[in-house]
Amino acid sequence: MSRRYDRVVKNIEKAFTAYSQTDISRVSFAQLKDWINSNTKDGISSPRLASFLRQRSHFKCVERTRTIGTNLTETYWVMEEVTV
Repeated sequence: MSRRYDRVVKNIEKAFTAYSQTDISRVSFAQLKDWINSNTKDGISSPRLASFLRQRSHFKCVERTRTIGTNLTETYWVMEEVTV
């Protein structure tokens, strides 16, 4: 795997491990974004976070919900174990 953007990916992985320690198995996109923006110096934008989640194979989208009567969608993600 490429070492490019390794620091950003590690921050996303830290967010998943922080939520897993509180017994949350799947994390919503908004929860991830809020955790990263409050616990890192620079934060991350929504399009950039979405790009990292989609492009890395160890992040899996497990559910996508849509609020009835609106176009608001919420995605839920899990992090699989990374084997080297």
